[in-house]
Amino acid sequence: MLRKKRWTVLSLLVIVSLLFAGAALAGTLQDVKARGKLLAGVKTDFPPFGFVDEKGVNKGFDVDIAKALAKELFGKDTAVEFVAVTSANRIPFLTTNKIDIILASMTITEERKKVIDYSIPYFMSGHLLLVHKDSPVTKYQDLEGRKVSTTQGSTGDIVIGKLVPKAERVKFQHNSESLKALKDRRTEAFVQDDMLLVDLQKKNPELKIVGWPPFEPAPYGLGVRKGDAEWLAFVDKTLTKMKNSGEYQKLWDAWFGESKDFLLKLK
Repeated sequence: MLRKKRWTVLSLLVIVSLLFAGAALAGTLQDVKARGKLLAGVKTDFPPFGFVDEKGVNKGFDVDIAKALAKELFGKDTAVEFVAVTSANRIPFLTTNKIDIILASMTITEERKKVIDYSIPYFMSGHLLLVHKDSPVTKYQDLEGRKVSTTQGSTGDIVIGKLVPKAERVKFQHNSESLKALKDRRTEAFVQDDMLLVDLQKKNPELKIVGWPPFEPAPYGLGVRKGDAEWLAFVDKTLTKMKNSGEYQKLWDAWFGESKDFLLKLK
């Protein structure tokens, strides 16, 4: 009788283990299909990649790529739920299954590769400085001993820490907070990715961009959970299909066409 009970308990453990293993092996692609929609982590304060318009609608280059993934999955680009993320929380949101993918102007770095996997590169960006028009700062080397707005979790923060260790980095959770600190003259510069600062400068004519050409350039990639090979293959296949069909170029022209002369080119 005791032996029979032991076999029953062992059988239950095996069944439970197989169920968990099956769930693990299923991966994100099956989870998304079963759910019927994609959970996409996008920024809401990083135009033209991710922002919310006056009607409260998510817009931007990354948002449109998320829609393209949803269309490839379900035949309609509306089968996607946008989850707002920041530079600091986007990876934790991914690793804790709050989102299926990061589409949030995320630079590919070796450090991040230890935690997540990246898609093929889909954009090339570098860093610039946003300052007041009367500022003496003309290049990142001038930031030594000065207060600089950075956004927590961004490569801009990391880059300035590396290139100008004597700069006083004032870290904020959101880009809007970093910008406000500069505008209020609590800091003397704001370092971030080139395309964001170009957009912000257009809306804030009292500011100017310095530091050309963009320094410490690196590509952006979409982020997926580590080891999720099937999902990553689907994402890469969709990006490649978009590039080959001309859909990617159409989106690129729509969002970046006015800035094409100075943007870094993805090789």
